[in-house]
Amino acid sequence: MTQKWLLPIDGSDPSLNAVRWATGNAQALRDAPEIHLINVQAVLPSDIGRFIDADTIREFHLENGMQALAAARDELAAAGLAPTLHVLIGEPASAIADFAASHGCTQIVIGTRGHSGLTGT
Repeated sequence: MTQKWLLPIDGSDPSLNAVRWATGNAQALRDAPEIHLINVQAVLPSDIGRFIDADTIREFHLENGMQALAAARDELAAAGLAPTLHVLIGEPASAIADFAASHGCTQIVIGTRGHSGLTGT
């Protein structure tokens, strides 16, 4: 069974630490995991639709999301891994959990910011 790894990426250095962990660990496996990179964009205020059409708002979210995913995508590609990219809109925690459940992800890899007792590698 192929493992499915979910890496939520916000474009920050800690999220790239998760990519580095995934790269090192994926290369140690016999079969490379299926890697999904997601970026969750915040919902814009509902009254913005009075001034900007829905297509422009979708393009805005997609462009910002893909920009946030670019460094992670490039780092994985340099290691010979081809992630699938996803841009979601909503509240991050529930969007990540819903995505993981609906796509059968076996692992969620999130980088830490170092503000707790948890340590990273």
